[in-house]
Amino acid sequence: MKWVRRIFMFLLIVAIAGSGFMAFRNFKPWRDAQDELDEIKSESFQAKDVKKAFTPDENQKSVAFVLCLQNGSGSCGSSYAVGDPDGKVQYFVTNGHVVQDHVENGYDIAIYFDDLEYQVPEVVFYQYDQNLDMAILKIPEPIDSRKAVIIRDSDEVVTGEKCTAIGYPDKSMDFDGNFIGDINGQTVSSGVISKVNFTPSYQGYNFYYKTFQHDTFISHGNSGGPLLDENGFFIAMNTLGNPESESVNFSIVSNEITAKLDEYGIKYKTSKEYLKEIDKKIESEQKKFDKKHDAAVEDAEAEVTETRNKFLLFCAIAAACAVVLLILFIVGNKKVVMVGEQDDGKKSFLYCTKGVFAGQKYEVTGQTMTIGRDQHSCTIVFPEETPGISSNHCSIYFDARTKAFILTDNGSTYGTYLSDGRKLTKGVPEQLLPGSTFALADKANEFMVDREEGDGKNKKNKS
Repeated sequence: MKWVRRIFMFLLIVAIAGSGFMAFRNFKPWRDAQDELDEIKSESFQAKDVKKAFTPDENQKSVAFVLCLQNGSGSCGSSYAVGDPDGKVQYFVTNGHVVQDHVENGYDIAIYFDDLEYQVPEVVFYQYDQNLDMAILKIPEPIDSRKAVIIRDSDEVVTGEKCTAIGYPDKSMDFDGNFIGDINGQTVSSGVISKVNFTPSYQGYNFYYKTFQHDTFISHGNSGGPLLDENGFFIAMNTLGNPESESVNFSIVSNEITAKLDEYGIKYKTSKEYLKEIDKKIESEQKKFDKKHDAAVEDAEAEVTETRNKFLLFCAIAAACAVVLLILFIVGNKKVVMVGEQDDGKKSFLYCTKGVFAGQKYEVTGQTMTIGRDQHSCTIVFPEETPGISSNHCSIYFDARTKAFILTDNGSTYGTYLSDGRKLTKGVPEQLLPGSTFALADKANEFMVDREEGDGKNKKNKS
């Protein structure tokens, strides 16, 4: 019934509108989820709190002022802490000649730190001769105001490398008996290694320890201070300066220092150990990041898939409902306008010119009209006793595109004939122009097809 079809079409329209609205609502979440996924994928691992190099100002925290004093006179120099860079320090290394007055003449000795803090150290090792110029000092209480240097193998150092010296040169201060050295009293100078593993000699003195020759500025107060490479790793201890040239200076190589530290069982950290620990830490952090990142990507991809599927589902529902609605509209519309059709305002009719239905007319549309004796399947139903007429004799419809009638014999027993006497082949459509006639079984049951303005009331029966 028409009202049922109308209700169904109304429900389809509501479904299309609702599905379209839901598709629209799910489009933005889908795009937002995709943007979030792209952002997560673009994230890269960045190691945090990891240092593979140290700046000079960071290395200043490894250097301390050493003072030997008696009756207002004495000597001073620099020292550097050794031990665990992440813990408190108790050992300091300096030149032997810096503490010579204390060891040989009994001068008071102290290592000064920040805020007038100082400690009186024990001289664990002392040597000042042609073979070595080195002393190891141990303070009573470990401190955290200084950090241990990280020591690089001096055999790895090559000429041309940049280097930095840190210490308390007497040209950077006016030394007197009241001077207290803290970090602010330090001087940082830079230069280049010009010779490696060099044994210096001048003014009749011959030395047997190995040094780096460099042009970094050092002076008396620099003695015992560290020489560092461009990454901030300890490579030598500043010891000698050529009195004839400020640009020719010597520092005892780190391997000479570590040999003596090993002999006394004093622990220290090498650059290889430190970098290995850093790489291990980075690798561990990388694995944690990758695991967390992969999980985040997986969750984001699942969100994208879910929101996209919702969007596509509602789009599909809306499209399906639209197709069904279109089909219902086409099927329900009696007048089908084909591609290329132009409505000429005429209607198509089937006129019965002879037989049971003589004088009657039937409108022919794009829907197939069936002629025969079967009242269930036929549009025009002949009485059962009509001779020559089959149950489903033939069918006809109007092709709006070609403006012609299409007649097909449906396998009748006695056939369907055209006006020229030709019998139609079963199941093969035949095109009839307006004004054509055809007969079922014989001319006793004759029909004519034609097109007229309006309802065709002016059409006369033809015999």
